[in-house]
Amino acid sequence: MPGTSRPVRGATVRRWGADLAMGARFAVTGGREGWIRTALTALGVGLGVAVLLLAAAVPNVLNAAMDRQRARTVVPAVEGTGPSDRTLLTASAGSSYRDRPVHGRIVAAEGPRAPVPPGLSRLPGPGEMAVSPALSDLLSAPEGALLKKRFPQLRIAATISDAGLMYPGELLFYQGSDDLRRPGDNVERITAFGDRGDPFRASPLVVLVIIVSCVALLAPVAVFIATAVRFGGERRDRRLAALRLVGADRATTRRIAAGEALAGALFGLLTGAAIFLAGRVPLAGISLFGIGVFPSDVAPDAVLTGFVALAVPLCAVGVTLVTMRRVTVEPLGVTRTAPPSRRRLWWRLLLPAAGVVLLLPQAVSGLGSGDAAHAQVVLGVALLLLGVAALLPWLVGAVVARLDGAGPGGPSWHLAVRRLQLSSTTAGRSVSGITVAVAGALAVQLLLTGSQSLGEQPRGPAWTVVDAHDDTVPAARAPEMYARLRASVGVRAAHAMVSGYADSARHHQALARTASPEGDDPEPYPVTIADCATLRQLAGIGACSQGSVFLVKDPEGPSHPHPGERLALDPVGSRSDHRVPALWSVPRTARPATARTRSFTPAPFAPGLLATPEALPPTLLRHPHVTVLLRLDPRTPDAIEYVRNTAAAISPQIDFITFGFGSSTDTVNATRHGLTACAAAVLLLIGCGLLITALEQLRDRARALSALDALGTPRAVLGRSVLWQTAVPVILGLALALGCGLALGSLLLHMVNRPLQADWWGILILTGTAAAVVLGVTVLSLPLLWRLMRPDGLRAE
Repeated sequence: MPGTSRPVRGATVRRWGADLAMGARFAVTGGREGWIRTALTALGVGLGVAVLLLAAAVPNVLNAAMDRQRARTVVPAVEGTGPSDRTLLTASAGSSYRDRPVHGRIVAAEGPRAPVPPGLSRLPGPGEMAVSPALSDLLSAPEGALLKKRFPQLRIAATISDAGLMYPGELLFYQGSDDLRRPGDNVERITAFGDRGDPFRASPLVVLVIIVSCVALLAPVAVFIATAVRFGGERRDRRLAALRLVGADRATTRRIAAGEALAGALFGLLTGAAIFLAGRVPLAGISLFGIGVFPSDVAPDAVLTGFVALAVPLCAVGVTLVTMRRVTVEPLGVTRTAPPSRRRLWWRLLLPAAGVVLLLPQAVSGLGSGDAAHAQVVLGVALLLLGVAALLPWLVGAVVARLDGAGPGGPSWHLAVRRLQLSSTTAGRSVSGITVAVAGALAVQLLLTGSQSLGEQPRGPAWTVVDAHDDTVPAARAPEMYARLRASVGVRAAHAMVSGYADSARHHQALARTASPEGDDPEPYPVTIADCATLRQLAGIGACSQGSVFLVKDPEGPSHPHPGERLALDPVGSRSDHRVPALWSVPRTARPATARTRSFTPAPFAPGLLATPEALPPTLLRHPHVTVLLRLDPRTPDAIEYVRNTAAAISPQIDFITFGFGSSTDTVNATRHGLTACAAAVLLLIGCGLLITALEQLRDRARALSALDALGTPRAVLGRSVLWQTAVPVILGLALALGCGLALGSLLLHMVNRPLQADWWGILILTGTAAAVVLGVTVLSLPLLWRLMRPDGLRAE
């Protein structure tokens, strides 16, 4: 009848609630063993929840970092705007100190209401500087003595507050000056700080790397949580058999088991929240690629936090109910499906097949953009990785079923194989997290290595390029700049050059006569002036002497001038300051030269006109770029710091760039190493769960171990059996992870049209970490094994 459905549903809900509450009481009132089991579950779930909460805080961390970055971004004045009481001249003066970036700006107010950067109440005046707390501490510490020489005559007048910093340990300063005269290449006139323009949008390749990295790191955590809620399963099943003896049916025992797992999961949520809150403070001391965090920024997204809080208990209940379907709890004991039901392979293959189906369209037509395409990638990668976790138990069961006792370890091998044959599901489930972590990390490493292979990397010696651009250092002072840098501590070799631009004199005169010229404005010719030794570093010039001129063709740039052609030097700079450019004719003796395409060519050289100072005096360039190329002595650790101090004494606006083999891949390498470190941390996290599982199994086998000891079985044999029992599933899991990781990485690289290049060193680190986890689990489980191997364990009452 219609009226009876509501009471039936109400009774069902009350029955479920009562059974779940009874299971929860068993979790907290089961004596010492009950508390140990609940604590282990809470710890395992809590570690996974802490990682998930940290991942949920990533959006807020990135948004806070972007907001802080935009808050101190300069807003340039409108072109043609002159000085006013609201404008400020500023120039970038960043550098580094012992691999730590030192960000800085030189500021010169043009009026009383000039903009003030965030974190300061006023602008520093000439001879003053405002520094961040971390920079202040470094300058006052002994390890910062060399950096302090970079600011010899500056007085610290203010400290930058947190509102002007990217992260607590940032090294930042604002230096007051009266040497900034007019806007130029490095000097700009601004009207405000805090650009609210278009938000930064990463390239599709970067988005793909981020998405795959998150899935690869979080998928094993989900597997780990699903494993953690099963801790203590065998003891729980024996207790449920006692409930069956007093009249509980099978459905009731399943709900009671779910309630016990639910209590452990809820304690795990609280444990994870505590671990997450405790870990926020150490995160404040970490920065990567100039992005760091304040503890207040590490706040999980509300929606993602709610999802985690709801998903973890549901996962605990669902996993327990599914597990109990394979167990028959009778009043006189627990009977697991015997003989074991044949594991079906078809549904396990559906997961990776569905992932391939989702990724295949983008692999064929190219990587897409937008939320739908990103969701497709996330779901596809997640299904592929979870398919690895689903395939592993089948693989372990299929392999160990064909093993016999005649193995490499004798009796220890026989004991391990027999134990694996009896509980291969538990063994495969325990290492599935390791398999997923290695497969995901390997796929991301392949993606990063492939993205690095965009072409032939520069090969050759490393150069430090010291560049004073836009007449920061006049051409007349170029010899002085070269001499001072060459005499700096740790400098092995040095080359100086002066560069600028030139245009056809005929075109420049036509442009000057026409207010709005028609047609395209051709690009000016790059001009480089240096001695013969330096020119040989830049191009294949052949014979060279004083007064030589060479013409280097750029296939992708403007055509070089012809011998005899008359040129206007620095035409763009001359138009900006309304000065007549110097005119110079290319000698008839100018010879063609070839650019060095296979060796390293240091910036800022560009193919064009190369001349010696005797042929083209550098002082004819009105706005020169003075560059000194330095090769430093690797045996002098602080050579680059001495050079930076020398350059700062010449001009604080001098830039530093290091070129050479591998220098363009430092960011990719750092990202790959960071990912390897995160994957290794996840492996250690899963190793904790593997250790807990091993200890639980040893406790459940206490009577059998006591019997073996009473029969005279050596302890070393049982210790090696524990090693084999852990190593066999891990070896199978690593083999499966390598195959699936290479397949997933190849598919992702095909999506972004990049070549496949395996990072064998990273693979070795991951597999080595997994092997270390196996050895660590074995060593840490030996004390409990020795304690359980006592004849009095056979005592019964």
